[in-house]
Amino acid sequence: MTTTLRRNRTAIRVAMLAGGFAASLALLVVSPWTVKVKGADHREAPLINEDPAADIADVFAFVNPNDPTKVIFAMTVNGFAVPAVRASYSFSPDVLHQIKIDNTGDGREDLVIQFRFEGFESVRDPRCPANAAGQGGQFVTVRGPAKPTDTGAKNKELKEKVSQATGCTNTTIASGEVRVFAGLRDDPFVTDVGQLNRILGSAQDVFRGFTSPALGALAGRLIQADGGSGVDTFGGFNVSALLVEVPKALIQGTKDRAGTYLGNNTTIGVWGTTSRQEIEQLSTKKDPKSRGPFIQIQRAGHQIIKTVFIPVPMRDFFNRSVPEDDEANFSQFFPDALTTLDNDGTGNTIAGRVAVLNAVGVTALPNGAPLLLPASFANTDPGFIRQALIPDVLRLDLALAPADLAIGANGLQNGRRLGDDVTDILLRVSRQLADVKFPDGSGLPGSGALGTRGALDCKVLPACPDRRVLAVLQGTDFIEADSQVEDLSQSGNDRALLADFPFFAASHPLPGNAGTVGFPPQE
Repeated sequence: MTTTLRRNRTAIRVAMLAGGFAASLALLVVSPWTVKVKGADHREAPLINEDPAADIADVFAFVNPNDPTKVIFAMTVNGFAVPAVRASYSFSPDVLHQIKIDNTGDGREDLVIQFRFEGFESVRDPRCPANAAGQGGQFVTVRGPAKPTDTGAKNKELKEKVSQATGCTNTTIASGEVRVFAGLRDDPFVTDVGQLNRILGSAQDVFRGFTSPALGALAGRLIQADGGSGVDTFGGFNVSALLVEVPKALIQGTKDRAGTYLGNNTTIGVWGTTSRQEIEQLSTKKDPKSRGPFIQIQRAGHQIIKTVFIPVPMRDFFNRSVPEDDEANFSQFFPDALTTLDNDGTGNTIAGRVAVLNAVGVTALPNGAPLLLPASFANTDPGFIRQALIPDVLRLDLALAPADLAIGANGLQNGRRLGDDVTDILLRVSRQLADVKFPDGSGLPGSGALGTRGALDCKVLPACPDRRVLAVLQGTDFIEADSQVEDLSQSGNDRALLADFPFFAASHPLPGNAGTVGFPPQE
């Protein structure tokens, strides 16, 4: 059965099977081990914070809206790149950047696309003349998609005979049916991380202040002149983006490890990795060093999954692990989902949660976003969030229309497009489906015995010891004007995304030059 919900221009497909979801949804919640959130995967773990050139900010995968026979893969590094020192942000020539593709569903890569860079952005490569913007650049070689020599956390470069595209950063490179772009662009991730940190730190209660009929006055931002109240923490910053466009035919269909042809699977798993090469000291005289395989130092699939669920002390371990081991290593950190069954005897169901949100007064603007899921939304599996988000890979159904978000069919959304309002998708779904332990004796759905439930802690109202409950309460961070809140296909990015390849908005110029946006002021 498929239920279709339409919110403004966004068609949201929710696919369900008997006994549970054929789906994946998630919570925008912050791990109780986290003091501050950076947003997406920008600077999210101790060791990778010291290596910005290898720090993956976001990963994207989507069908080209102008040519549905092609698919776009993208990854960003060098988060929070300041426009005033543009040339200081390079793709590291020592890092192997990879897009990994699983088309058998086992959490292990069947195909890889590899990027290798030469030189630095501040030293123009003689092969790279200045473009119209006065940018020169680095020389880049892109190989694949091809079967990797090794899978997992240790990798080797693809052989030179593998099909490749070469050229300069800041230009579009074409090689046969493959197109590549790598260069500095506007960071497309949008969220009010500043206010989120205030909520988590108990300095504020919600994203937008209001008086709740059930909870009283809740402190938050004021409504601004443009009708919004959020502040895009990433506004005014650039990021180093790398993209590749390939025909679907190159990534669909494969053989399993026994050599059996599996046919043209329509759903693929996608994640990005960065790796540095292992160096062995052999001798102090002859051949003192030998270069070994590339060792993975970070990976990313779903947006903000580490920031949301994984304790800080374990995030470096997560970055070095592989998706096929996620269930064994990390499933204990993911919370339960509400179901249509009363799991504590207090009406703690999806419908019961809707009643709570209505009473709090956050299901209609201006105090909260409208409900995304109906009260009759069906789920019988309390563990579906874990199943949905593990392994940590973006799931992209190549058979769906390019504009179909398909929330609930393939993860947080179908793949991830640059403009998808992923923050609001997470907030709006999570407030309806995350199990919460409310105060004993309050009569609220979820106030019964905790038992074995994996629930967020809100045993004290309205403060909630687990401030994640308040962070998701309104279902939006109000970055956009209220008239646009329901449209989950638009995030309110500070620069207009391009309608064609490379799709990322142009980078912010040197401050004071034409097109300067500047950093958004905080209240």
